[in-house]
Amino acid sequence: MAKQITYRKQISVRMSLRLVKRNKRGFCPVRMTARWHGEELQVDTGELVMPEGKNRRGKEESFWDPETGQVVGDHPDKAYLNSRLAEWVKDVTQAFEDIFDRAPFEKVSKEQLRAELFPPEVEEAPAPELAEVVASRTFRQVLEEWKEENRNLGKDSLRKYDQLATMMENWRTDLRPEQVTQKIAKEYLQHLLDLQKSDATIKVHFTGLRKCFEQLGLPADMAWLQYSAKNAPQLDLEVEEVRRLIQWRPTSDALAEERDRWLFQLFSGRRYEDLEKFDPRERITLTLEDGTKVPALLHAQGKTGNDAAVPLPPIAVHIGERWGWHFPARTWQHRGDVIKEVAQAAGLTREWDDRLITGGKVVHNWRPIWQVISTHTARHTAATLLKQVSNGNKALAKLVLGHAEEDVTDRYAKDKARLLAPAVLDAWQKILGDWYEGLPVQ
Repeated sequence: MAKQITYRKQISVRMSLRLVKRNKRGFCPVRMTARWHGEELQVDTGELVMPEGKNRRGKEESFWDPETGQVVGDHPDKAYLNSRLAEWVKDVTQAFEDIFDRAPFEKVSKEQLRAELFPPEVEEAPAPELAEVVASRTFRQVLEEWKEENRNLGKDSLRKYDQLATMMENWRTDLRPEQVTQKIAKEYLQHLLDLQKSDATIKVHFTGLRKCFEQLGLPADMAWLQYSAKNAPQLDLEVEEVRRLIQWRPTSDALAEERDRWLFQLFSGRRYEDLEKFDPRERITLTLEDGTKVPALLHAQGKTGNDAAVPLPPIAVHIGERWGWHFPARTWQHRGDVIKEVAQAAGLTREWDDRLITGGKVVHNWRPIWQVISTHTARHTAATLLKQVSNGNKALAKLVLGHAEEDVTDRYAKDKARLLAPAVLDAWQKILGDWYEGLPVQ
């Protein structure tokens, strides 16, 4: 009589990358392989992983550990992807154990496990409108059309909705803007929260969804397409940290240019994209009430069209002269990477809570400020320092940052600049001390 075989309640579940299926963006699908009782089941998980790329320090790094079957390093979606893969392991293991418990010590077949994981009602036929979906425009195509019709907007405004297009390409490749329902929008919101995207980023994504609806002529005022963001505090440097940047000796022309460009933003209140279109003819001279002449920059306020005149401290003039009043165009990412390198070399190591607010909850993230500093930090720093040394005079920061005037009858801001210029320059003198008329070390 043949001996009856008994089987153990044991299954192995591993994840691997299908490198031969790498897409145009460099991402590879993840395959799940389960082995038990001499059987094997392989299923694509639907998740995409970038096998390698540059880490936060700009060096090439592997983002996948084949031994553990997990995403590692500085992969942008590491936490989300590992949680999703862990769910696969849990679901496959649970399905196997449920089958085994119903008939202990008997062999579990591949068909049984597949049926337990994918009940018939889940494996439905493709939606009948599939052909129509393929023919319709993608999120990226609709947003590119919107950007083409709104070329007058700033580069940052035109760029930010690319996040939505990229996310949709990774999340649901076949989804089209006109298919977004309240249910899908809720699922997408949960997806962004699972990725621990900030409330500010989620707001951008939902604004992008509304832009798509508007571009397609669909209603876009539904409550479920709105998202209210809570913003985390922005980094600003302290007086001594600004002086440390001025005194730091750059080791290359590229670092010197970015350090000086950042300082020029600080003193002039300019946004990083403003420097790309800077025209030396915007330099003017303000004559104060006592007859003193001070250099200033003139630029139009985006919201009102009014002109703003910003008085420049001598150090800003010296920086402009050093570089011939020419600030070559640089990408936002390039500038961000370089100013971080500058800040690290200058010893800006103060800990800052670069907190993330997602879903209204605060996630603390303490890091040295050289890892957090950005081009926009210059404007925040200007506003904070000017208010600190002027007993909270908000008018100085408004003038330097070029914030729109509430009084629309004030069509020209030179008069206001003449009145406030002495106070602005006095504030910079207090902030800079002996460096007020100096030149950053080179």
